[in-house]
Amino acid sequence: MPHPFFFLHIPKTAGTTLNTILDDNFLPDAILNVYTDEQKERLKETTYEEIAEYDLVRGHVFIANFSDILDGPVPFNVFTFLREPVDRVISEFYFLKSWPKSHLYSFLNENDVSLHEYITSNHPMLKVRGRNLMVNSLSGVGLESVEDRLEIAWHHLKERFIFFGLLERFDESILLMNKALGIHNAFYEKQNVRNRRVHRPVSHHDLEIIQEHNSADIQLHDRACLEFEERIQAMGSALQADLRLFTKINERFQRVSDLIMQRDGAEGVGMGDLLNSK
Repeated sequence: MPHPFFFLHIPKTAGTTLNTILDDNFLPDAILNVYTDEQKERLKETTYEEIAEYDLVRGHVFIANFSDILDGPVPFNVFTFLREPVDRVISEFYFLKSWPKSHLYSFLNENDVSLHEYITSNHPMLKVRGRNLMVNSLSGVGLESVEDRLEIAWHHLKERFIFFGLLERFDESILLMNKALGIHNAFYEKQNVRNRRVHRPVSHHDLEIIQEHNSADIQLHDRACLEFEERIQAMGSALQADLRLFTKINERFQRVSDLIMQRDGAEGVGMGDLLNSK
């Protein structure tokens, strides 16, 4: 039975840009999206045999039991991207509060929820938000201790996933993904850049609160950065040559995209705009 790829999309880790790359490499009928409530309900009614017909499953999902997708009737080749946790939380909060289609848009604005409240509130709408989301997304449910969740998440990321990437090293991550998934068309233009950037005031106190409530995510990201560097170094000079060529070609591709955007009336973009990705 085939082993489909599974993109476990953690929010605000460059997923919009990444999904554009995946769209260029997989046929639409070969992709099973699991983003909307309707799509998630449909997945519950989908058999393993039907899932095996897809080449790629992707979405914002919490996996209750990772053995179901790693060792089940249809073992998935799972991959994901991580992001520096403090930046990820800040980006997530302001995105959810500024995007009208967000499921939390009305709640956050009607209740004038602050960043501090977003991190610390035990309201049912917020209690799973902004607190070690990466570790919780990668560990499954049923583990009471955050230390246990961290270790399970790290085991999955390092030992069981076919690949993981870092937003902060996006181009290198894309090259590793190309090898893991066997894809070739990976040039990209930055996504989510047509809207004006939202001013993101963050006090020193709020930064400390984010760090305090995301200590496990920070540890996971620190480990991932070290492991990522080891994997890059192990691939030697050949990868560095591929990276230089990829970066050079993609910069030209981006300049053409910028010219098209400017012609169409969109604002210019900068290197940081990739970080706006969902």
